[in-house]
Amino acid sequence: MAAILFTLAREKSLRRQRVFRDRTNPLDVFSDRELICRYRFPRRTIADFIQQVDRRLSRPTNRSHPLPVGSMVLATLRVLSKGDFQSEAADIHGISQPSFSRMFMGVVDALNASLDNIIFPMGQEEILRTKEEFLRVANFPNVVGAIDGTLIPIMGMTGDDEHVFVCSKGFYAINMQGIVTADLR
Repeated sequence: MAAILFTLAREKSLRRQRVFRDRTNPLDVFSDRELICRYRFPRRTIADFIQQVDRRLSRPTNRSHPLPVGSMVLATLRVLSKGDFQSEAADIHGISQPSFSRMFMGVVDALNASLDNIIFPMGQEEILRTKEEFLRVANFPNVVGAIDGTLIPIMGMTGDDEHVFVCSKGFYAINMQGIVTADLR
């Protein structure tokens, strides 16, 4: 019994000290060109995103050190823009992968709610109305949205990310995609 108590007391004394990672703000470090290369948006747009979702994502607490909203938004933009794995984006921004995984969809939802995006019809009545509009306009049944994409040529990039901007046609481009309703919105 004494051996068990001694082992438990020893494990408590060997408790790991908490490590707080460096979360240098990329907005303070990178130029607009570098931000566009890494996140696909310039400083002003990223700052607007952070401001728009701040109320929704900030966690006021005196108990621990919550993730800064800016870090959450930048890490999410990195995954969405570059197709990085969660673990790489989390490492770059000083976030653990499990924390990133927990916050990712919340950030995406907050960004979508703050932007004036198309919202797909949800209710049966809304879906039926949208299908009827497409049927009337294009004689195409059971459609709730039309999607298309294009490659927008850009000037050549240099550096480690150069290969990301070379499209399947062999030139530098950004892939754009759009979804529209029957009334072209």
